[in-house]
Amino acid sequence: MLRVVIGERFLSMTAPSMSLLSLDEYCLANIFKYLVLDELMVLLGKVHPRIDNAIQRQLRKYRNFEFSMRFPPQYETDQLRMLGKYIQYININVGYSIDQEDVLAILRPLCMGAKESRRIKGLKIQHAKITMEYMDVIRLVAPLLLELDLRCCDVEDSDQLSLLLNSATQLKMLALNNKDVIGLEATLLSRLRILQINWVVGSNLSYVTTISHLFPLLKVAVYQGNLGALYLP
Repeated sequence: MLRVVIGERFLSMTAPSMSLLSLDEYCLANIFKYLVLDELMVLLGKVHPRIDNAIQRQLRKYRNFEFSMRFPPQYETDQLRMLGKYIQYININVGYSIDQEDVLAILRPLCMGAKESRRIKGLKIQHAKITMEYMDVIRLVAPLLLELDLRCCDVEDSDQLSLLLNSATQLKMLALNNKDVIGLEATLLSRLRILQINWVVGSNLSYVTTISHLFPLLKVAVYQGNLGALYLP
């Protein structure tokens, strides 16, 4: 009878004259399919290239990677970059009190991996001040994105945001704070299919009707925080 032992930096199989590496790819896949993401990641790059290959085949299951910076993933940079090659959607709940370098230390290698594989489709960042440093990282994957959600963020520089969005040539869904919607270029709005706006109470929304009239194929919805749609022109 075989016994699999899995630890933070150790993986082996005990049996008379048998090791884990003596198993074929089918058997390895049947072992690793029972591991959750944290268990896979802690072994990635730590055991043997064949084990890495078996882990990477399992990473294809993890198309959506969502986490909070209150409990950030404890993965190494190379591990994050490898994970980034497989995920299609990233959702980070940051929090304004979190140091941006702590966030970018995770987001940057994820986006680097995503840029290499070109599988990423969507990026959502919540409760963060979007500085130039954030934009430099987002720019790595902007040309690949179909969806970008920054509705619960404070964008520092609207001009830089416009430059970033100009590079997002495949974008179909955009979600922004209402102050960041003002001034969006017509070329961007004409290629979008969905525009979601996070309304700040007391701010002017008259431009929403104008956008809807000028771009009849664009579906515009206004939200307040996590509430449902408040306004559909």
